[in-house]
Amino acid sequence: MNSPRRTSALLAAACVIALAAFPAYAANYNLATMVTNSGFETGLTGWSYTGAGVNPTTYLTASEWSTQTWSSSSPFYSDALLATYYPGRPWGHDPNITHIDQTGVPGDATVVIAAPNGAHFVGTRQDGYEGHYRRHPSEPAQPAGGVYDTNFQLRSDATPGTFLAGDTFTLKVWAVRGRTGQDWAQQNASSAGSASEVSVRLTGGTFVTPSFDFTNWAADGVWASQTFVWTLSANTSSIRVQVTGQNHNHHRFVAADLEWEPSLPTRQSTWGQVKALYSGK
Repeated sequence: MNSPRRTSALLAAACVIALAAFPAYAANYNLATMVTNSGFETGLTGWSYTGAGVNPTTYLTASEWSTQTWSSSSPFYSDALLATYYPGRPWGHDPNITHIDQTGVPGDATVVIAAPNGAHFVGTRQDGYEGHYRRHPSEPAQPAGGVYDTNFQLRSDATPGTFLAGDTFTLKVWAVRGRTGQDWAQQNASSAGSASEVSVRLTGGTFVTPSFDFTNWAADGVWASQTFVWTLSANTSSIRVQVTGQNHNHHRFVAADLEWEPSLPTRQSTWGQVKALYSGK
């Protein structure tokens, strides 16, 4: 006959075996409630510009991005020339972007780009003067040596937490692209390799699929949304969101916005805590 102490030990052992045999319930996180200033509603607070990560040879400098105009020498033109052909705020937080209607492209009305969610967004124009083509006969000839794409990459501050393998992270993303000038009679994605792009990556841990490309594009000049889900494959203590926008040809633009909700503290699942306790992780 088993003693009460032996019975308790057997029950405890059975619980440990059961926990090991059956995976704990994973926690599901909405990144909009975790990432500081996820929708860019308070400027770029909580975000860092990492343009060199897009393309190490053709990207906007940190100073150019933060001032939303040309502030340092480009590889091809003087700052005075560039400022003339990139008036206003050509990129950064709430850039001045007008999508120009193209003849023969349905659902493609001329429109000033405004935020689709909340009141603010990020984006960049590539007006064409920076090394691809002449935008106007008054422009000087294209210089030799390459191009200067107005791309951007933003990375959020780290969000700390006890995140366990199997946890999932969800984020809704909006994106828009289009044409910025002249009547090319073509959409942004009209030619292979020229379409502007948006991608979103989760860093700080190991994920089943770390990066997603935005694919749910609407007509040029019209915002569309897409929801991405990341699954963590190994425990980690912090995560970051990275948003990249890339233009690949002249007279194009690309912009992005993220779901925004008031920040809430991150919370680990109860089952995750139990599993970590017995597994020693």
